[in-house]
Parts: sequence; structure tokens; C-alpha cells
Amino acid sequence: MEFALLFGILPLVSIGLLFIKDANKKRRIILNILLILNAIVFTLPMLAAYLSTAEGESMFNENTGGGAYLWFYMFLLPLCGFVLFVLLILKIVFAYVPKK
Repeated sequence: MEFALLFGILPLVSIGLLFIKDANKKRRIILNILLILNAIVFTLPMLAAYLSTAEGESMFNENTGGGAYLWFYMFLLPLCGFVLFVLLILKIVFAYVPKK
């Protein structure tokens, strides 16, 4: 159950971080684009599994469904989690940098 929460938390935290203020507009735009790309990359295997599944089949079945795409999460979950952590730290640090 806790592991399943990661699939919803990671994109939601990425979206939530978009609303943190930053004095530098260019830096804010770049970090927001990276957050959106991180969320999109994280959801791509689930979307691919859903779209490649035949009607009436389970998308989690590796033989007849798109379940083979879900194995990409073995690589993407730690990678996207690490990227999100780095972007979180950057957003928090830049939120407290005073304007020049």
C-alpha cells in the first residue's frame, strides 16, 4: 500500500512545487519546466501500458497486455524521485534568496 502511494505522490508533489515563489523569473520558469518534465516522464510507462492493452485485457499482464512497460518503473522511480528531491531543495533554497 505504501509503495503504491509513491505513484500518486511524486506527480502531485511536482505539481505542488510549481507554486513556490522565486524572485528570479527565468530560474522559476526553468525549474517549473523541469518539474513538469519529471512528472511527464514518470507517468509515461503507465500511459504506454494503458494504451497498448487490448480491450478486455489487464494492463498489468505482461503476456497479453502492456505490463512489460511497467518494468520501466524499476529505473524511473528512483531516478524521478532523486530528480524531484533535487528540484525540491532548489525551489526551497531559491524561495528564501532575497531579491537584489
